[in-house]
Amino acid sequence: MGILGVWMWSSSIRLRGAEEVISHCADAGVTDIYFLVKGLLGTAAYQSSLVPNDGERDLLAEALDAAHKRNIRLHAWYTTVCDRQYVASHPESGRFHCRTGPDNQMVALTDTGYPLYMESVVQEICRNYPIDGIHLDYIRYNHITSGWSEKDLQCYAAEGADPEELRHMLDRMYYREEGKDETLLFDAYRAGEKNAVAFANARRKQVVQFASRLRDAAKAERKNLIMTAALMPEGAYDDTAFADLHYGQKYADAAGLYDYVLPMAYTKTYEKDGVWLQKLADNCFRAGLKTVMGLQAFSPSTGSTLRDDIAALRDASTEGICLFREGSCVMAYRNGRSLKVYNATEGTVTGIAAVCGENTAERQTELKPGAEICWELPFAPDCVRAFCGEKEICVFTADPEAK
Repeated sequence: MGILGVWMWSSSIRLRGAEEVISHCADAGVTDIYFLVKGLLGTAAYQSSLVPNDGERDLLAEALDAAHKRNIRLHAWYTTVCDRQYVASHPESGRFHCRTGPDNQMVALTDTGYPLYMESVVQEICRNYPIDGIHLDYIRYNHITSGWSEKDLQCYAAEGADPEELRHMLDRMYYREEGKDETLLFDAYRAGEKNAVAFANARRKQVVQFASRLRDAAKAERKNLIMTAALMPEGAYDDTAFADLHYGQKYADAAGLYDYVLPMAYTKTYEKDGVWLQKLADNCFRAGLKTVMGLQAFSPSTGSTLRDDIAALRDASTEGICLFREGSCVMAYRNGRSLKVYNATEGTVTGIAAVCGENTAERQTELKPGAEICWELPFAPDCVRAFCGEKEICVFTADPEAK
């Protein structure tokens, strides 16, 4: 696996400084940082004439300088259709729920103004910053009950669906007390029923159209820019009905849109294991996709579960792994029996346990955010665990042989 990536919030740089944060990433062997430049609020972590800045500092410039000095690629990460700032300024652009109306954060994929805005945003950052890639997140519908504006209904009808019948099916799935059938639309889709298939196809087209516009805008500015996207893992299942109907996000489409994708394969969140991870990776490979598997490095994941996730993908057909996220896990660095532990989280680490097979060494500490300690052990550890009081928190243990 060639890529070791981390998703990174701009708050990491704001709180601990680019040199400190990225030097520790480099020590861990990180090759790629997916740096959040515009998140859910719709504000920018860089200087922009289009997007309101979220502070006085140019956090992107700081991160780029520190990353490029260490030969780490940095990708500008956008939560594409989540933009509270834009919806506040353009309330008609809010994505419609089938019952409650417009959202105050999600933008409708059928909105005509937002794609133009995002094209300009992407082109501006490509012109002004030496970023290595554009990373698209939330480039999907969020739920089957979301996406019900008049424009959405027109798209469904144009594809051959009956919007009223679809509403009737949703009512039976989610809102009836008697005669509820929560799998109704999914079963209809699996059976090839016209309404369900047309509904999925219409949403799929909207996602592809929006992604294509952002890709083309970026590539027009920088031909060799790396285009990637974070995808929901259900699209890599053998049965894709859930992903097709809820998200409109097809892995088959992604193969033609991006240089590689990052399935968010979070084993603890999905209550899955390494076999599931391997299956996702294999299905992506068969779909013709290059993948960097996104792994859960936040609670309730631990040092041992993250170690097991990484081991499960050791021989998989992937380009590498990416941790979500820097700042949510402790970083540990092994060198034989020497161990350095760096607290990248915002809490105080009160206990550390180094493990190798049946051997365990424990140490009480008060490791505050941004602090590190070194520890000489009686054995070479294969796993490190960390605790904040009674709560176990995640640890990424860097493998010196993988650097």
